[in-house]
Amino acid sequence: MRLCFIIKERTNYSIMMDSKTPSVDSPSLLWPVLAVLAVPLYFGFSFTGGERLDLWFQNFFWLGNSWIIPHDSFWGNVLAYDGIKACLILFALILIFVALWPARAPQWLNRRKALYIIACMALVSIVSTQLRAVSGMTTPSDTVLYGGQYPHLLLFDLKPAGYPSRAFPAGHASGGFALICLYWAWANQPYRRWGLVIGLGLGSWMGLYQIARGEHFLSHTLATAALAWLICTILARWIKPTA
Repeated sequence: MRLCFIIKERTNYSIMMDSKTPSVDSPSLLWPVLAVLAVPLYFGFSFTGGERLDLWFQNFFWLGNSWIIPHDSFWGNVLAYDGIKACLILFALILIFVALWPARAPQWLNRRKALYIIACMALVSIVSTQLRAVSGMTTPSDTVLYGGQYPHLLLFDLKPAGYPSRAFPAGHASGGFALICLYWAWANQPYRRWGLVIGLGLGSWMGLYQIARGEHFLSHTLATAALAWLICTILARWIKPTA
């Protein structure tokens, strides 16, 4: 009798451990949609306080006539720009290889997961680039506040003719934030939370580097993070990488 009880308890425990939580199987769109709306609304108007937060954070990296990380910094380029981009390209090539020859895939990866990650990396980058071209936001270095020639204007301010549009959302950090898709790619694995750590950590590192050299405000990077969250969630619901 006791033996049957123990076997039943262990069986129930195994089923609970093997089953995935609903939030991982079919992630909700509510919070990523709210984040995508909240960032531009908070930072896009002067009366919300977002502009003060942006400038307060940016000033930590401005030395009065130059940025804390020079644009020609060799190690900055290796550790946070071209070096990381090369690693992301190499990772994408590995994913393509797995998608074409799934029999050679490592244990933590298969064709469906590889296709999902490729789709997230590509779509987050493309959408960020396209939005940046039409958002009408320029970099801190371009503004008169930090030695540039253009006025500092917010997202929903009217822009004069010729005002640059190349900063919102951040493009460079999109490659890092896109990797939060690993959380859903590894949804049936005990290490799935490392996907969030990798995506948020790498995206924040790449974004902070650009902020420290005057290429982006904090709001630009947060917008990219929110956008990546939404895109990865939508694709997870559609592709179902753990199916």
